[in-house]
Amino acid sequence: MTRDETRPEESSDDGAALERALAERGEAYARVTVVRREPPVSANVGDRAVVTRSGEIHGWIGGMSCAQSVVSEEATTAIDDGEPRLLGIAPDPDTVDRPGVSAFPMQCHSEGVLELFVEPVTPAPELLVVGGSPIARSLARLAAELPVDVTLVDPDGDADDLPPGTAATTVTDPDEIAAAVGTAPLVVVASMGGYDARGVAAGVRADAGYIGLVASDARCAEVIERAADLLDRDPDAVRAAVTNPAGVDIAAHTPPEIAASILAEVVDVRARAVGGTEAAGTDETDADAIDPVCGMTVTPGEAAASVDHDGETYHFCCRGCADSFRADPAAYLEEDSTAPA
Repeated sequence: MTRDETRPEESSDDGAALERALAERGEAYARVTVVRREPPVSANVGDRAVVTRSGEIHGWIGGMSCAQSVVSEEATTAIDDGEPRLLGIAPDPDTVDRPGVSAFPMQCHSEGVLELFVEPVTPAPELLVVGGSPIARSLARLAAELPVDVTLVDPDGDADDLPPGTAATTVTDPDEIAAAVGTAPLVVVASMGGYDARGVAAGVRADAGYIGLVASDARCAEVIERAADLLDRDPDAVRAAVTNPAGVDIAAHTPPEIAASILAEVVDVRARAVGGTEAAGTDETDADAIDPVCGMTVTPGEAAASVDHDGETYHFCCRGCADSFRADPAAYLEEDSTAPA
């Protein structure tokens, strides 16, 4: 079968440009590649797409909505758990069910078969270390052993003694620092009073997933007040974004020991963010929900598919119901306006 005439005009350059943009923003995504096909399907072996964390598909893996639904859900799951997977989509899933392949029914009228490789891509997190103190420089050296991009902010220090690949900057303006590291970095502020407030402000500006401060309780309060002034924000909001004292409690005393305790906390924060272990509590996920298409009772954790719409998550007994809802949510919400559990 020839390529579908409705195939969008997206080149490999478009996909590469999108991947570069996502990587620059530090956003995880998934590459999806068609590795096998049986007609009639409009995709060809080698066709590729990029799937964002929100489930949007950019590229071409065939025009079948049911296949796209499977790919969107499986790709977002792969982004969350970091595990690649091979998908088989066929009218009879048993025909593609074999070790290493996750088989799904082709619920469209097409009788074609698709097999796709889903590869999650998680850009290296950015670790911003603010300060030229022995703790800050020890942390930069230890972090060089991890898959993170390290930037050290030290206006007075010598970058020659930093590990290869470690970036250094002498800029201490919060806005300039935030612009340099992109969104959602991990930030450790250890200038020991030199420019702590500017480091905290930079972390808040960059929507940092973690801002660790090395300071006493008294100095922390001063730093928060000064950072809030720099940001023109409420001090309580700034305080809520800061962890002080930074690091896990391992009775650390020397600069390398304190740096090791901070790095342990950074690793833990990053792992929990990637793995999704800070998700909402069990009250929402354990309660039964109603499939708005067929009316069946569905346990969210066991649902065949889920769809987000207008800030609510709806759960479905099968992918067919999910596809019908996704195509026209209003038709089903008008019939049953009951909010999902």
